[in-house]
Amino acid sequence: MPEGNSWRRSGPSRRDVLKYGGAGGVALLAGCLGGGGSTDRFRVFDAETSGTLPSQRHCNPWNPGQRGTWHPGALIFDRPVIYSPSEDEVYPLIATDWEMADDTTLEFTFSDEWTWHGGDQLVADDWVMQLQMSLEILDYQADDDERPHQFIESAEAPDEQTARIHLHEPLSETVAVQNVIADLVGDESRGIFTKHTDDQWIEWHEQLQDADDGEMESILEELTTAKYPSLEDAVGNGPFEVADIGDNVMVFERYDDHPNADNLNFSEYSVHLYENNNPTQPYANNEVDAAHTQFPVEDDVKQQLPTEHTLIKEGFSTNKLFTFNCGHDVSYDTPFESANVRKAVCHVFDRQQVVQLLEGVNRMFDWPPCRVPGNVLDNGSHDAADWVEDFTKYGQNDTERAAELLEREGYERDSSGTWLTPDGETFEVNIMNGTKRKDFGVLKENLNDFGIETNQEQVDDATFDERRQAGEFDMMPDGSSANGIRALWALDLVPNWVQSISHFEPETEIPMPVGDPEGTSGTKTIDIEEHIRQWQVTDDDEYHRELLWWWNQNVPQMEAMYQPDAGAYNAANWALDAPDSIIDGTEDALYLIPKMEDATIEYLGED
Repeated sequence: MPEGNSWRRSGPSRRDVLKYGGAGGVALLAGCLGGGGSTDRFRVFDAETSGTLPSQRHCNPWNPGQRGTWHPGALIFDRPVIYSPSEDEVYPLIATDWEMADDTTLEFTFSDEWTWHGGDQLVADDWVMQLQMSLEILDYQADDDERPHQFIESAEAPDEQTARIHLHEPLSETVAVQNVIADLVGDESRGIFTKHTDDQWIEWHEQLQDADDGEMESILEELTTAKYPSLEDAVGNGPFEVADIGDNVMVFERYDDHPNADNLNFSEYSVHLYENNNPTQPYANNEVDAAHTQFPVEDDVKQQLPTEHTLIKEGFSTNKLFTFNCGHDVSYDTPFESANVRKAVCHVFDRQQVVQLLEGVNRMFDWPPCRVPGNVLDNGSHDAADWVEDFTKYGQNDTERAAELLEREGYERDSSGTWLTPDGETFEVNIMNGTKRKDFGVLKENLNDFGIETNQEQVDDATFDERRQAGEFDMMPDGSSANGIRALWALDLVPNWVQSISHFEPETEIPMPVGDPEGTSGTKTIDIEEHIRQWQVTDDDEYHRELLWWWNQNVPQMEAMYQPDAGAYNAANWALDAPDSIIDGTEDALYLIPKMEDATIEYLGED
């Protein structure tokens, strides 16, 4: 549907003069869509390159299919504030200020300098509409006795520059902001996509607010499948606007009415598609200037990279995990229902044997299991690095301790050195998938040498997903983004997703005091979800410390390796200037830096 009232500022803008002025103005497409050589167009590898074609992408945050809300929507749309998960810090963008007006009310003050690319003022109502639509969806999906959202109750805009968020209970300011600007239903965290005067958003907004339960299903079906607006028709509010959408490249021109436009000395930004999602070769061939992810690379290809190859997003990493079936509420009979048996297997593992297999990409997770990012433990940037020094460290091939734990559970060794279960059966571990994980190869060898048999099963993706959800396995591989202290403990992640595949007991006991596995002061019963919630509400580190201790002593998963999840850019032609917590601590760094007052991407030109 067409947009509502649209107006332009009186007189030509700087953008108009550049676009239409004399001396040729700005060549919109810089010669051709594909580009060639290094120009003052910032060329970025599309992180969803093997997915949806540009002409089929849309900027509807609630439709997960054929989405363009992240690539490149996060470039052409701005967000209220920027949250760095690796540093747990918040930075201003459209909202210049925020505060807890009272214990349960968070208020954002919007700048009056932002406009939509059509010229209309961006106001708080635009974002509040988006929040309200997500809350209505959550409300419909929630059970009668559930909160639609764990922390957010409602949102309103008392005036054009104020967004007021009401919370169910008191939260610390940073935790409140983090939750409010996160994805609630879809991709809302990538920007403000809803213009409150747009006819189509108005219609859906009103329908969600007014519909009864009988009507909601059809409304949601329409909303979550609609490709509105298409990427090529999207009117954003960020530093770049759509110029042309080709088959393998999306070109955007600088929006010179953006508050940060004067800090950008280049006129175009393009996002390039390829046949696969590995940017190494296009980057090495100077076909793109930067990539969001897939770095570092293997040792044998490093020499192909540009001389001034520079990493970004170094605060991000992915954990490579051993996942156990802890056996809670599943019918499958697994030996790993016992935490002591899980610990025994973790003790048998020999991390040092993995070091020679890392190949320059993975890093050994050489700390106790604790669900803290390896980067954080490596640089000691959080108190957790000190806490875990007293935690149990596995992966040392401590067969003596492993034997002691198995014997506590009624296991015994026969005369040939083979371990037998309490029922007298050969102790065999069924490992589902993981044949390409070299750490699993080391683990299997360690277990076999110790007298525990292993059975390797390789199944297709559909079967793998079905069996892990049903708890029909003993061990399996898993990978988990480890992009910040709080991010690793999100309520929808640990008590929801991790529990659904590892089947740990939601309420469990931990030995006390923290750091003493023998529990000389007894045990403490904790509800994992409630503990996470109380940490969020109170910001009391003791909840966090006890959660880490639970992970260490119950080991539903064990961190074996971690892999930096960095991006890269060619510093010979481009300079990125921004706080480290933005350059190295945000997923959208390449999209966010051009937006910020105290940051910029600068074209340096060829040497």
